[in-house]
Amino acid sequence: MAAPEILLNVVFYVLAAAAIGGAVAVAASKNIVRSAFALLAVLFSAAALYAVMKADFIAAAQVLIYVGGILVLIIFAVMLTHRITDVKLSNESTPGPAAFCACLCLLFSLVVVILFTAKWPRDAGEVRVPADGNEVFLRQYQADGATGLAFGGSAFEGSVVLSLRLETPPKTVDYVKFIAVSGAEKKTVSVPFQKGVTKAELHDLPEGDWHWFAELSVPGEDKAVKVESSAGRDFAVYRGVTEPIAMALAGPYLFAFEVVSVLLLAALVGAAFLARKEVKE
Repeated sequence: MAAPEILLNVVFYVLAAAAIGGAVAVAASKNIVRSAFALLAVLFSAAALYAVMKADFIAAAQVLIYVGGILVLIIFAVMLTHRITDVKLSNESTPGPAAFCACLCLLFSLVVVILFTAKWPRDAGEVRVPADGNEVFLRQYQADGATGLAFGGSAFEGSVVLSLRLETPPKTVDYVKFIAVSGAEKKTVSVPFQKGVTKAELHDLPEGDWHWFAELSVPGEDKAVKVESSAGRDFAVYRGVTEPIAMALAGPYLFAFEVVSVLLLAALVGAAFLARKEVKE
């Protein structure tokens, strides 16, 4: 494992440990002020994890909405109410054993959903293309080479991994040339042919819509076998995820975004309710 990967793993586990430790402190601390600041550590750790995963827009939204909005309202309410005395509560707190069992049941439900119910597909599938009496399967990935990139989808970095697989590998193919075109831009990379899956990575791709194809070079023949999908745009390149997310929130997910924004209103009402003084008759 290379040094950058080791450093990335160390940063990830440190942030994950900080988030878990802060969550435990929120639940275990008997001081409500300390619980609020422990929640601050949890939210900042989550934002840092988003940043590590190169989700810059989500990291900024995490800080602005949860840290700068909701948490500030919670701390504001706590600072106004934690010294108020003679407050009568209508409901007693849940006993410790019952709360512990409830947390265990919730944790068990989350583990079951993640491991056995939720499916996390990372492969976008193959596109089958007939070429010169053979079946050729094309596939494309994000820059990590493991996360599938659907045809017509978007790549959020300047690198894309292209893949080619033949149903019946011939013995005469020498190498494979991958060619990607976007307007006047053209990127080409040639790699030796592999009997299983032949992969190649294209670096430093400018923003725009890209269409790519492969040429199979056969020794002794001047003409290469060209293989390409029927899609006009195989993938689009964006620098970061800000623009795609903004377009999605302003388009098909506008209603859902506005519904989620009610969360801020609920936090404001809750803070005002906690901060109000009890009026005795």
